[in-house]
Amino acid sequence: MEKIQGVAKAANTAGLTTHMDGARLMNAVVKSGIPAAKWTEGYDSCWIDFTKGLGAPVGAVLAGSADFIKQAWRIKQQIGGSMRQSGVIAAMCLYALDHNVERLSDDHDLAASIADRIGAFDNVVRVLPTETNIVIFDVSAEAPDAAGLVKALEDDGVLIGAFGERRIRVVTHLDVDPTAGDALCSSLENHLTRCA
Repeated sequence: MEKIQGVAKAANTAGLTTHMDGARLMNAVVKSGIPAAKWTEGYDSCWIDFTKGLGAPVGAVLAGSADFIKQAWRIKQQIGGSMRQSGVIAAMCLYALDHNVERLSDDHDLAASIADRIGAFDNVVRVLPTETNIVIFDVSAEAPDAAGLVKALEDDGVLIGAFGERRIRVVTHLDVDPTAGDALCSSLENHLTRCA
């Protein structure tokens, strides 16, 4: 919170307009217990993505002053951003807000469990602190590189992301349950132990 507010203060002091990418804002809200309004304090605009941890198939919302939204709406129309029958999308987003915010803590707990397990594997040299639903870890020079691990796990039916030459990123979300977490850990352990 201190860093987020510091960015807004520095920008405002310099006369800059600020925007918060709120793709994971609700993760921060659930993890910290701090309301979204407090996280966005000092920012001129913010958007929330309903398709990540909140589980809606499509949808996002942009928030800001009435004048800002009026201008954003006009620009959206100018570039052909109009969408018809958007009520069904809004309904999915409202469902996500009503039913899927509190359950983000399940994603956080699963990520913490996965991080603990990965930290004990051969050839894992570092696991970054896992605060919400993202696990980032580094593998040793003896292990397959990140691209190689991504491919090996994909062959096992598990999707992870390369986040550098030897850095892996794993994200838990609505569609990742403990069974999927077990499959991830089993596959990772298998491929990392082979090169030990």
